[in-house]
Amino acid sequence: MDWLLCIADNIILDKVWANLVPATVFANQWNVTRFPSAPTTTTWHSIVSHLPHPSADDFLLRSAEAPVYQTPSFMAFLNSPPDIPSAWPRSYFLRQVTSVVVITLIGIHILYFLGAWLSYQFIFDKRMMKHPRFLKNQVRQEIICSLKAFPGITALTLPFFQAEVMGYSCLYDDPKKYGYGYLVFSAVW
Repeated sequence: MDWLLCIADNIILDKVWANLVPATVFANQWNVTRFPSAPTTTTWHSIVSHLPHPSADDFLLRSAEAPVYQTPSFMAFLNSPPDIPSAWPRSYFLRQVTSVVVITLIGIHILYFLGAWLSYQFIFDKRMMKHPRFLKNQVRQEIICSLKAFPGITALTLPFFQAEVMGYSCLYDDPKKYGYGYLVFSAVW
C-alpha cells in the first residue's frame, strides 16, 4: 500500500490535497511567508480553516522531512510537487488515513466489478437464470449487498494498511537488501 500511496501522491493526491486543504489558509496563523498568501474569503476556505491541522512548527518539520514511504528510484520522474503545498503534509495522519480509504475503496470497486463481469461473461451459466428459484432481481440484489459490504471491509483492512504506510511492517522493497534466500524463506514462513 505504501508504494500505491506514493504513486497516487506523486500523480494526483499532492495536487488534490493542495487544493482541498491549502496551506495558505493557515499561513496567517503560522506566520509563514515561504509561499504566497491567497485570499481566504471563500466559503470553502472558511470551512477548511476549522479543520484539524498541524501546528506551525509541526507543519514546517513535516514538510521538510521525507515521509516513511519513499518514491522508488524508478518512479522519480513522477515527482511534481504543487506550487502551494497542502496544510496536511504527506506524513500527516489524517491525510494518510483519508488517502488510504479512498484508494482502498476505488481499488475494491475496480476489483469487484472487473472480477464479477469476467465471471459473469465467461463462467456463469446463464441458463441458471431461468430456474424457478432464481429471484427476479437477484443479480442486482447481490451487487447491492456486495457494495454495502465494502465500507466494512475497508474499515477492517484500514489498520493494517495504515500500519504499513507508517512503517510498522516487516515488508521490504528491495530483495537485494537481505538476499534472495531470505525472500524465499520469508515467503514460506
